[in-house]
Amino acid sequence: MDPWQGAPPECRVFPEARWFLKVLRDFLGDAVRLIDPSDTGEREAILVDCTKSGDAVRAARQRYPSRPLVGVLPQTDTARIIDVLATGADGVIALTDPPHVWRECLHVVLGGGRWLGGPGLAVSLQHKDASYDIAKNEQHPGDVTVRTRMFVKGRVGDKVRS
Repeated sequence: MDPWQGAPPECRVFPEARWFLKVLRDFLGDAVRLIDPSDTGEREAILVDCTKSGDAVRAARQRYPSRPLVGVLPQTDTARIIDVLATGADGVIALTDPPHVWRECLHVVLGGGRWLGGPGLAVSLQHKDASYDIAKNEQHPGDVTVRTRMFVKGRVGDKVRS
């Protein structure tokens, strides 16, 4: 049972740019709870502004070494998704994805999984050697919830190692 199923995921924004925070608040509404810089959440992810570049992920990892990081892209782009994941993000989401997808992404990442996002990436993974390690992250084990297990199984179910 997922103890956080009914609650919106809590997130902090990095870097703390007003315009980025406003865009996210306007877009996400109450699907995600954005934490003020002075607050601390019990279980929070960091939304990293990767709209111009994925370089902010490295700085976010230094500042929040134990928190899951989700790179935010302007739109789904397979090459940029792979780049942001390679830079150290635990997940990637696009501003073009609907709020319910953001909520699912954040629950998966907070549960210890990885969010790969985007139909283009799914196609790329089907033609490559996908493995469980792509969808699982040892750095942030979190509470591996049923939702995370279902996500991992659905994404790379035929590749799961026992």
